[in-house]
Amino acid sequence: MKENIRTFQEGKPLSEEEKKNLLAMADEMVRKIVLPCTACHYCVSHCPQGLDIPTLLAFYNEHCFTKGGFIAPMALSSYPNDKLPSACLGCRSCEAVCPQQIKVSEAMADFAEKLGM
Repeated sequence: MKENIRTFQEGKPLSEEEKKNLLAMADEMVRKIVLPCTACHYCVSHCPQGLDIPTLLAFYNEHCFTKGGFIAPMALSSYPNDKLPSACLGCRSCEAVCPQQIKVSEAMADFAEKLGM
């Protein structure tokens, strides 16, 4: 902690090279976001299963970004079975109202498969 404090105590601006590297890392992170869900929630009221689609898509993005990390499976372990990605019927009612035109049913099927559900 003391080393971190010393690092940021100076308050000197980043060099051009440091800025370039930082922006390159940020661009790489943004490119890894699989689905551009803005969490508008239009889809939720159209889901016959009552799935929290924006949250599930956020977990899906996180799981893809971390290449199968533990956060999404751990969080989803507290969900009832009827609210998991595997509960998606594939009816595409949510897709009809999605302003981002996300193929939610495909994402839910892929996510369920990745999670082994």
